[in-house]
Amino acid sequence: MAEKIRVNIPKKYDLVVGDTFQLYYRGIIEAPNPYVYSIVSICDKGRNFPRYFEYAPTEPGQHKLTIKVYDAQRNLLGEGETMLNVVVPKEPEKCTNILCIGASTTAGGQWVGELNRRITGEGGEPAALGFKNAVKFVGTCKPAKYPDVNLTAYGGWHWDSYLTNAPGAMWVKCDNNRQVDDQHSLWQDVNGAIWQLETLQIDYLKFNRWKDHTSPRPTEGPLVHYANAADTSPIEFTSSSDAPKTPFFIDELGKIDFKAYAEQIGADSIDAVYIWLGGNGLMSQQALSLPRKEYCKVVVSKGKQLVGLIREAFPNVKVRIMGQHLSSLNGGTGTSYGAMLPLTDTYEICNYKWELNLAYEAWCLEDEYKDFMEFINIAGQFDCEYGYPCKQKPVNTRSTVTERLDTNSVHPTTEGYYQVADAVYRNVVASFCSE
Repeated sequence: MAEKIRVNIPKKYDLVVGDTFQLYYRGIIEAPNPYVYSIVSICDKGRNFPRYFEYAPTEPGQHKLTIKVYDAQRNLLGEGETMLNVVVPKEPEKCTNILCIGASTTAGGQWVGELNRRITGEGGEPAALGFKNAVKFVGTCKPAKYPDVNLTAYGGWHWDSYLTNAPGAMWVKCDNNRQVDDQHSLWQDVNGAIWQLETLQIDYLKFNRWKDHTSPRPTEGPLVHYANAADTSPIEFTSSSDAPKTPFFIDELGKIDFKAYAEQIGADSIDAVYIWLGGNGLMSQQALSLPRKEYCKVVVSKGKQLVGLIREAFPNVKVRIMGQHLSSLNGGTGTSYGAMLPLTDTYEICNYKWELNLAYEAWCLEDEYKDFMEFINIAGQFDCEYGYPCKQKPVNTRSTVTERLDTNSVHPTTEGYYQVADAVYRNVVASFCSE
């Protein structure tokens, strides 16, 4: 009996005339190595290449795309079908206020900044639309490198983080000489509690609570190395402070209130919300104790709580749930997480993200949500094989021959973030800026 391979593909992808769409098989075919199979894309438009399907549309329309996976004996192992929805950009009559909510993959502003450029900018590559008053990005945070956008995102956060007003992560003030290779490493405080390094800034480091421990935040150092850092020297710090709690909680009201939040950030309305969450929380006690599918249900239940609060304030809001991109498949998990389960099990993390993507899409298609929500599949539009920071490393300790290994499992290169921006761009244009 031939094995079965699931093609994890959504019901629809938005495409835009003048924009090249690429659908990467690694992101949608659930197999440790999909390239050992025969992958066939079937569509009246576009081209089937070894790693991806590509289509650069020149006119609007809808096109069915079918992807089939065969073994060497031509047994059909799995197939998936999606609709390519091609639209033509058109400058809208009114501006859409967009709130982007996320974690560290949003906090730097890379994909939001590039999305803003593609819609409101001039020239560049790909060429921007130049729709000056089409979208405005609102939020609590203004990334230093992207001053034209605002967003709301914090490293290490997940759905729960935005629903609770309890302290979680901490910042420590120190002479920071840590590099990206140290990101996600583990450190022990003077009381024996373990903290995970999340964010690196000049003079400051941010740490999350490892496995959601509830120990008091240390007020003095040092933090000593526990696991996975490139630089294992102790982290001496002069002070610590609690990281910000959810910005949606209004102290004067004693509750989360998006209407009041919008007033605080100077937005007359929130017309659309793009949410990219779900990658964090895998080391929570709940995640570790539940089967994958059950934990995905918990994640969606938290998402429904947050979306319900947004809708309570803005009944006409449009909500877009961004799916998870695949982790590094070329050494990034080893660099970031050492050999600790579950995070070192790269394929199991992929399985979790595929399962979560299915759960997100199913949520968006529920009767209660389908009229105002959509799912954006990021995994298929992000080239996880060439989207992460990398270095050349000797193939073994006795050789001068080197091989390419990723140095991060979660945070893409700038070009990788731009692919995320491209995926969201297609949805923004189809939703708010098209004929």
